[in-house]
Amino acid sequence: MKKYLMLAVATSLTAASLPSYAMQSANKCGAFAENTIGQMVEIFHDRKKTEEQKKQLLSDVFQQAVDTDWIGQFVLGRHWKSASAAEQTDYLKNYRTYLTTLYISKFNDESGFGVDAIKIADLKPTHENQFEADTLILRKGEPDVHVSYTLEQDTAQCQVHDIKVEGVSLLANHRSEFSAVAGNSGVKGVIDAMKKQLSN
Repeated sequence: MKKYLMLAVATSLTAASLPSYAMQSANKCGAFAENTIGQMVEIFHDRKKTEEQKKQLLSDVFQQAVDTDWIGQFVLGRHWKSASAAEQTDYLKNYRTYLTTLYISKFNDESGFGVDAIKIADLKPTHENQFEADTLILRKGEPDVHVSYTLEQDTAQCQVHDIKVEGVSLLANHRSEFSAVAGNSGVKGVIDAMKKQLSN
């Protein structure tokens, strides 16, 4: 109940400061953030599911919430346009798996990253039809973690376009890493590097 109250307050304060044309986007992104986090917390606390089942469910929620294709193209930068159609398809397929696995692995209880709860601390506009949702992950016997999500509202839906853990941007990290690999080995080199990390 406290989580929903915090979200309601944050959303109402945000909406009050926005022009009328932006209020609808703020409300949609607020509802999107609430629904997504609610699904994740429900999965964490479901004692009837095995760890593998939880990972699969979390992966499904993640891929619905995150615009992995947009992020994948962005982090590849100028190398995206120079890739062949076959390379682009192969790259996006592997990046979707890579990003999902990388993120979901952080919530594996076996790694000591057990989650008690996730709270929405704030929802604020950053650009037109773009918002940042600040969350606090409460962990079992470990320090809390601040994670913020950049939410982009288009005509169809609201989706995540960046994830920042303790202020460090996933987009910035991957763009720097992938640009260096693609510069030396092309897009195929990036694909091979992702597959190697996934196999480990």
